[in-house]
Amino acid sequence: MSSLQFRQIEKKFGLDSLVLSIDELDIESGGFVSLVGPSGCGKSTLLRLVAGLDEPTQGEVTLTDPNASEQAFVFQDANLIPWRTAKENVRLPLELRRTVTAEDHAAINRAIQMVGLRSEDADKYPRMLSGGMRMRVSLARAMVTRPNIMLLDEPFAALDDLLRNQLNEQLLGIWSTQRWTSLFVTHNVPEAVFLSQRVLVMRSHPGRIMADLKVPFDYPRTASLRSDPEFARFCAEVIEILAGVAVG
Repeated sequence: MSSLQFRQIEKKFGLDSLVLSIDELDIESGGFVSLVGPSGCGKSTLLRLVAGLDEPTQGEVTLTDPNASEQAFVFQDANLIPWRTAKENVRLPLELRRTVTAEDHAAINRAIQMVGLRSEDADKYPRMLSGGMRMRVSLARAMVTRPNIMLLDEPFAALDDLLRNQLNEQLLGIWSTQRWTSLFVTHNVPEAVFLSQRVLVMRSHPGRIMADLKVPFDYPRTASLRSDPEFARFCAEVIEILAGVAVG
């Protein structure tokens, strides 16, 4: 069953600047799909259309799963409020909706634990946390609302490769239990392949989906997958398509 449908989508900025054009795209409920492509091809714009932060100039993005009304967005910058502790930042989306209950406090603590933060970290302010820890807080803040759709816009781009890989593995572990419908934007092809069931390769001017590739690896996935020759072969296939898109 699909969770998201895109039909005859166009997005323009200004009268003549067409930045995104999608004829038809379905995202399966509970699936993990990554978007790769050159800068300016509309990857982030597509996420913003799903989140309702932007409106298509033409066409419609439809939530086809009746249980897919709750969405969360994780940005490249953690965007934490500096005068609130990690736990208080995680609590914020719940505070904006209603009075926080005892059940909510349990959910906050559970989200913090799931992203690998210690209880003592939860009481620290953002300036006291590393970049990776701040991103963990951002992910916990998104998770605490128990979303059906998780939109992730290059959340690990600013991290070193070792930490990025660790967070990829942790994210997959959480997704395997929560099973949100995930749309993940990245410029890192191995990251896209490691995480996803499908990799969508986009081109620019205007942004279009040029390839929809099914990733041929079963879950659960562990760090050892990255040293598998088949993993390298598939990444090379995606990179070759991406290189063709960039010069096309």
